[in-house]
Order: sequence, then C-alpha cells, then structure tokens
Amino acid sequence: MMAIAFSEGQFFMLPVERGQYAVGLIARAPRRGGVLLGYFFGPRRISDPSAEWLDARLPKQAVLVCRFKDVPLFRGDWRLLTPLAGFDRRQWPVPAFHRFEGSVTYVPGGSAVTDWRVEYGDDNMVTPLTEAPAEGADLKLTDDLVYDPRMLALEVGGRVSGDVPSADDAAWR
Repeated sequence: MMAIAFSEGQFFMLPVERGQYAVGLIARAPRRGGVLLGYFFGPRRISDPSAEWLDARLPKQAVLVCRFKDVPLFRGDWRLLTPLAGFDRRQWPVPAFHRFEGSVTYVPGGSAVTDWRVEYGDDNMVTPLTEAPAEGADLKLTDDLVYDPRMLALEVGGRVSGDVPSADDAAWR
C-alpha cells in the first residue's frame, strides 16, 4: 500500500452511498494525529464537479464542518480532486464544538457542568486548545466527534439526502 499525499485546501469525493458522493475540503491537516478538519458540501453527485464549481465554494455553503480520520485519504480510498485555488486558512476557520459528557463535572465556585464548548487550534485536531462550560448558544454547535469513514458518510449523506440533482442546481450555489 502506498501512502497518498494530500494537504490543506484539497477537495475530495466522499462516498455517501453506492455510486453517490459529496464533496469534502480539507481545511486543516496537522502533521501528527491522523485527524483532519473538513468542510462538506452537497448536492449528492455521481461525477466529479468542475474546477470552477469547486473554486466557488464558500464556508457558509458547507452542510457540515467536523473533525474526521484521515485513513481513507491516506490509503487513497477517497478520490482527490483539484485543490482550492488560493486556499487561505483564515477564510476556513476551525469552529468551536459542543461536547456532552453524560456525567456531571463540578466547576470550583460554579455549578455542575455536563456540556462543554470545545475549541481546537489550527495545528492540532486531537487535543483541545480550550474547554469551557457551554452556554445556551453553544448547545447548537456541531458535536465534538472524530468521525470515522462510515459515520462521516452516514452523517454527510443524511444532510445531502434526496435525489441526485444536476451539478448546476441553484439550491447548492
């Protein structure tokens, strides 16, 4: 098995169902850890999008932003596409995430906490940079998970469910 080289700003095709794909963008690819940050886009596709379509993607168009394992990319299981022209980390930020621990943690001088706001740095998607008790708005953040390939395909596939629209479907622009 030969390792495949990929980097930040690289688009790829994520299989979401037999013969159907969503598009992913690697927004962070730390050197160590095997965990990447990705932005994922619909619609479901049966073929690769054009370079023009890829270059027109914006962070706000993503159906999911999450951390995920790099194994399928490393092994070459997911097809790499052209990189985003002029990729700039500042335009593709690392969002905060929400973690529910299921057990109560007591914060000194505070109250019991079960929900946390978790933030990661640009160069480490494994160890949180900060963790703080979640506030109301934090409960709506994406869950702090590291998606394995199957879980990621199910989650993204569910968010881009339905028929396979044409690549120029205005709803996904």
